[in-house]
Amino acid sequence: MSERPDFFHFVEGDVSSAAVAVPGGLSEIRDTPAVAGVALRRTVSGFGQWVSVTRFQLAHYLRTYRFLGLLLFVGLISALTIAFELDAGVAAVRTQQLFSASEYLSNFLDYSGLWIVLAAALFGGDALSVDFSTGSGYYMLVLPVRRSVLLAGRYTAALLVSLAVVALYYAFGVGGATYFFGASAVPWSLLAASMGLAALFTLAALSVAFCISAFFRSPAAGVLVTILALYVGFTTLQGVVELAGIEPWFSLTYAGGAMAAVLDTDFLHYQSIPLGEDQYYTLWSASTAEGGVIMAVYAAVFLPLSGYLYHRKESVG
Repeated sequence: MSERPDFFHFVEGDVSSAAVAVPGGLSEIRDTPAVAGVALRRTVSGFGQWVSVTRFQLAHYLRTYRFLGLLLFVGLISALTIAFELDAGVAAVRTQQLFSASEYLSNFLDYSGLWIVLAAALFGGDALSVDFSTGSGYYMLVLPVRRSVLLAGRYTAALLVSLAVVALYYAFGVGGATYFFGASAVPWSLLAASMGLAALFTLAALSVAFCISAFFRSPAAGVLVTILALYVGFTTLQGVVELAGIEPWFSLTYAGGAMAAVLDTDFLHYQSIPLGEDQYYTLWSASTAEGGVIMAVYAAVFLPLSGYLYHRKESVG
């Protein structure tokens, strides 16, 4: 049996409303005289409920080891990357990265989008669908808590743990750049811009994941479809439209490229590569402004849509 979130708390003293038990195990707030020595109940504000939902969702991520597992995996991959670079030697790394800390960070952070997509799938892909497929979900939805509060609390928790994963990856990148090039060579202002774009990309990816989770009843389907849509689907579609000579401005993964592109010393928005016989292959890279706008639009569209779908769906079974 799942834990019941502490959306209410008991107080002693003289208050004007008492909690009276009614059939079905629920409680009703009635205006009755206070009785000395009897525990009376008062409702918690919407903000307090949001804090409780966030706290219990964070505990859920820790209890299921999905947060610690992803954090360990990202840390392991990052540590191995740094270890291989150390084995190659400082001189080799500097030559490969064009003697630029900015170029090093751009190449290292090129995989940020992958970790964010995995985080969005693990923490948001089943965040809402669990209420429509499990017994604990049926119990949650009969609590006197608005669904908007449940969504906000779970979204906040998913955002916090996702940003923690992203921060760890950025920490390894900054550590490597500092070791190979020195702290004075690190472009801190551009790095801050990249981190801001990473946070915005996380918001957008989680918004899509929550929308998918609100659409599917199966938590496993929500996680799987999130990965397929955000990574496999967008990446494949982006390659196809670029082959046709069209800029993939509609792709979230295309916008996510701005996280690394803002640090790229030889950034090009458009490239045309000749293939022979008057044929060309075109490549686009999102600029900082373009990528930020695309991410913001995704967050602004899919988060309200997930709320709408979550409110419309009924729990049956």
